[in-house]
Amino acid sequence: MTETSEAGAPDTGATETLSYRMMALGPIVGLLLMWLLPDSLPFAGRAAAGCALWMAIWWMTEAVPIPVTSLLPLVLFPLFGIGTFGQVSAPYANAVVFLVLGGVILGLATERSNLHRRVALRTIQMVGTRPDQIVLGMMIASAFISAWISNTATAVIMVPIGASILKLVRDLDREKGVDRKFAAALMLGIAYGVTIGSTATLVGQPPTALMAAYLMDQQDYLMGFAQWMMIGVPFAVVMLAIAWVLLTKVVYRSDLRELPGGAALIRREVEGLGPMSKAEARVSLIFLGAIFFWVVVPLISKIAFVGDALPFLGGISSSQVAMTAAVACFVVSSGQRDANGRPVALLTWDAARDIPWGLLLLFGGGLSLSAAFTLTGLSGWIGAQVGSLGDMPPLVVLIVAAVVGLGLTELTSNTATAAAFFPIMGSVAVGIGIDPLIMTAVMTLAVCSAYMLPVATPSNAVAFGSGEVSIKQMVRAGVWLNMISLVVIFVLIETLVPMVLTR
Repeated sequence: MTETSEAGAPDTGATETLSYRMMALGPIVGLLLMWLLPDSLPFAGRAAAGCALWMAIWWMTEAVPIPVTSLLPLVLFPLFGIGTFGQVSAPYANAVVFLVLGGVILGLATERSNLHRRVALRTIQMVGTRPDQIVLGMMIASAFISAWISNTATAVIMVPIGASILKLVRDLDREKGVDRKFAAALMLGIAYGVTIGSTATLVGQPPTALMAAYLMDQQDYLMGFAQWMMIGVPFAVVMLAIAWVLLTKVVYRSDLRELPGGAALIRREVEGLGPMSKAEARVSLIFLGAIFFWVVVPLISKIAFVGDALPFLGGISSSQVAMTAAVACFVVSSGQRDANGRPVALLTWDAARDIPWGLLLLFGGGLSLSAAFTLTGLSGWIGAQVGSLGDMPPLVVLIVAAVVGLGLTELTSNTATAAAFFPIMGSVAVGIGIDPLIMTAVMTLAVCSAYMLPVATPSNAVAFGSGEVSIKQMVRAGVWLNMISLVVIFVLIETLVPMVLTR
């Protein structure tokens, strides 16, 4: 919390001191760990462990910007003999980094064309305009959009739509105003819909893509786009239904039975959009084409006669599809022309300013750290040290890992938590005889299940920033969803995940 001076202005000096303390804490604790670790671990392994702790502290406290922390491997690893600069920098160009980049660009094109708004409003129009139906519609729309574009962008798109609905209620009945329970359910429904929907695909949020990259690099396991959807979509559907029931029927059951004028508002918004523009139609085609190659092509390429007739289909990667879609957004005309009469593309390069380049650096830093764990033998050493935990039931170990991951992600970036803990928990899994695929899936779902605090996810922060929901209201619903998500995760781990994640 920022301290204030006697005059009431923020005391930035106190904030800077705290930041500098955290900055100093990272290298001090990292060097201390290097000194304390036994000589049975080679120096490079001790250095990798110290650097990992340094990075984890900076990532979780954000003492410096997260992307800056992600550049530390390029500086520290060659210095400590962990690898050459070429070896250390290679993960920054991992295929999954380009998968995320392509997904981000496709999301930007969707926003620029206004296609996202049409999808959201049509969804609400289909489900109805009773308060609980509106919450369901907003949750479904938020979940679907966030499965393909960033959480922050989806929240920024959907929260204003929710706010306009609440404004309508105030305008229609100025005496009663807005039922606070309905306002809380609507805004939290949007936030939770964004968070839940983003677990459905590998491009939905950074930890899922980071998981695929970690498994590819460190476990030699290729996680297919459709393969993860076989886990992510059921998880998202179940959690979305539970969240809706919890918000509208249990915690924030509204006294409103019907929203006055709700149908008219949505109809006016839809009519205001007019017919689908050329830009929307062309982005839709690119979007559907990408989904087809992400989901359908990997399945049909495994059919014997299709594989024999079209062998190249099996070689098309998810990252290749994402970058093809991204390039198409820059070369396909939007149907408009500039002042000189030249066609304007769906996206111009100016849009690159909105690409989260820092996020891509975070991926690179996390993957470089994971590679260092293997290169220096640190992964094997950690596995050997925790081998004594092998007497504990694997389910207990997985539960502890999930609780730790979920607890940390309530207070820190879920991407930073995933980057720091994937290599550690993978090593623990090997040491105690748990399949690293299962451990990684548990950690991924856990760090993607933060519902309790505004700082937990961008969608929670945007919803809280609307002023329609308090921290107390968010905690009241979020604590139940956190506990329920743990139960759902372990039902999946005991049933679906072992069937899908096979070597």
